[in-house]
Amino acid sequence: MLLVSACSQSESGIAKGDTRDATTSREAKTEGHGGDVKDLTHALPIARYEYSATQERLIARAKDGLTRACLQQFNLDYHPAAADATETPAASDRRYGISDPSEAERYGYHLAPSPRIMPVRSTDPSYPVLYGVVSTFDGKKVPEGGCRAEAVRAWEKQRPATKAAEVAREIAVNSFRKSLSDSSVLKVTQQWASCMKAEGFSYSSPLAPPHDFDLDTPTAPDEERKVAVADLSCKEKTNLLRVWSSAESRIQQAAIEVNEGRLSQLSVEHEKVAEYARSIG
Repeated sequence: MLLVSACSQSESGIAKGDTRDATTSREAKTEGHGGDVKDLTHALPIARYEYSATQERLIARAKDGLTRACLQQFNLDYHPAAADATETPAASDRRYGISDPSEAERYGYHLAPSPRIMPVRSTDPSYPVLYGVVSTFDGKKVPEGGCRAEAVRAWEKQRPATKAAEVAREIAVNSFRKSLSDSSVLKVTQQWASCMKAEGFSYSSPLAPPHDFDLDTPTAPDEERKVAVADLSCKEKTNLLRVWSSAESRIQQAAIEVNEGRLSQLSVEHEKVAEYARSIG
């Protein structure tokens, strides 16, 4: 994704600075002050400069094609399993902390299970070469990390450059940092902290509570879930999520206007990447 939680980001977010591309994600939805509070990140103005969903699919297929070509050198086929439809929907937006009451009740600050493409099973003949479990196979050297890692490296090396992506990445990162000192954000954060105090919890920022818990454990303890539920309740009472996203939207829009010339090149650059993906997918 182009943009995800500023404190807990996924592989593809601009805010994190991923290794695929600075602007990979789905299409933008609404302005920062509207839309679903569970996906405020993708409602921010900079999200307009993401790859389209179609372009994302082309890129994913291209990487699969490169993976398949690598495995064919070892006379192996590539048949990744389909997405597991029984999984819980992907975790909601966490740019400003947790935002989904149902997740807070069930998982606290832990990430909810998310849909994913299941890896090739360990019993599949391609598994050792795909993930680099072995260093050689059938007398041939296996690429470091396996064919999947090799495919990603090949994609990164060969795809057309997206020079304007760095501008978008910087806007996404800097806008969040600047929003922390925005007067409206400071005010609503104080209101949220007062609400939490009334609930029996002392925190100065909605970004702070997750640091009090071990998020690597399999499940969230009762205390964590209690704090998370109070956190969400106070966010709703103070309208913190919309206030914060609106403030960051204003900051981003100002930066976009300054960099409009360079950002306008992204759509052209993205289409070049997509065209290359089509050629190898």
